[in-house]
Amino acid sequence: MSNGPYGQIACRCGVVTLLVCGSPLGRGQGAGDEPVIFWPLEGIQVGGGADELAIVRDGRGGDAWSCRRCDERLLHAHDEAGVAALAGDLEDIGDLSMVPSLSQRRCLEALGYRVVPGE
Repeated sequence: MSNGPYGQIACRCGVVTLLVCGSPLGRGQGAGDEPVIFWPLEGIQVGGGADELAIVRDGRGGDAWSCRRCDERLLHAHDEAGVAALAGDLEDIGDLSMVPSLSQRRCLEALGYRVVPGE
């Protein structure tokens, strides 16, 4: 796993930015069939706008990270699984060298996610 940033994501208004470090764990789908990418929770760092980052419990057993100004949700963090689910389908990821563990997959599935097998 790389120690450097893989990429950066920002909310619509650009105030809150997150650095996504390391390698993704896999792809999946949320409860509404929206595409998500799973990352190790330890690989997410606040890059800017920490004062405007709202972290609140959600109804799915995790925490929703969103911007207080534009109210855009950036990710769902699931402490029990140690995984963050980021909205979107990052087609440029390529080969996924890591995969969620069986316990992580079970936890993610219990939270309403469907883990998509690697390619």
